[in-house]
Amino acid sequence: MNPALIAAANWTAAVLPRTFKDSAGRRFVTPQARKQTDTGRDWLEALAPFDFKGPKGRQRAWLGGPEDRPLVFLQHGWEADSADLTTMGQALCEAGLRVALVDGPAHGASEGRTAGLPWFAQGLGALAAQLAQPFAVVGHSMGFPATVRAITRHGLSPERVVSLGAPDALPRNVRFQAEAMGMSARAVELMLEAVSERFGAPAEEFDILRDAPTMTASALILHGRNDQIAPPEGAERIAAAWPGAELELFDDLGHRGVLRDERVVARVADFLQPR
Repeated sequence: MNPALIAAANWTAAVLPRTFKDSAGRRFVTPQARKQTDTGRDWLEALAPFDFKGPKGRQRAWLGGPEDRPLVFLQHGWEADSADLTTMGQALCEAGLRVALVDGPAHGASEGRTAGLPWFAQGLGALAAQLAQPFAVVGHSMGFPATVRAITRHGLSPERVVSLGAPDALPRNVRFQAEAMGMSARAVELMLEAVSERFGAPAEEFDILRDAPTMTASALILHGRNDQIAPPEGAERIAAAWPGAELELFDDLGHRGVLRDERVVARVADFLQPR
């Protein structure tokens, strides 16, 4: 980010804290893009669309694979859409599974102008209620903490879950990214206050480690050691807190590299085979 913009933001946080909080809060729940890639979009749009009632209006899932096979939800992260998970989705279909790739609220083909982790979670719960409970959920980045929140608060009940490049806690991830950009401690504090206000719950509540010890779903945690968005230490903490979780770190992958890497895809397909 432009150093001059960072300096201006830090000045505003120090001198006009309410103005800074209002601005930070709006930006935190307003995606600037609805997708990140066109890779795999032809395959995605050849799937059967399933529209359901989500927390921000009509929400879209894309269905593929044999109807009588175990169902897997795939949830993308922030400012992306289901095209991010087409390599994974196609591999799971070829492995004999049924998939539902979910466009989060205000992302992809779903309605809404604002979104965030709580509403991604509500959307996953709504899809389970209106389509079917999934056998498993694969979540990339914010999609995995949204999955955990959907399990604890919105009726989602998969037998297995997969984390791809996920942060372990919203406050730690906000601090990591903000400090890497040069944001002041006061600015970070106000950002977390703004998140709490927008989400209607303390930011500290959005921490997988709070819920992981009570989880009964089998978990596979996959992460790139070169991830500059969600540090791999978070994956290690999730795996340590989640009973029986399997962890694998990939030396040469970053945050988005886990989406299409052949080793990751094969590991997930194997983990999700019913036994």
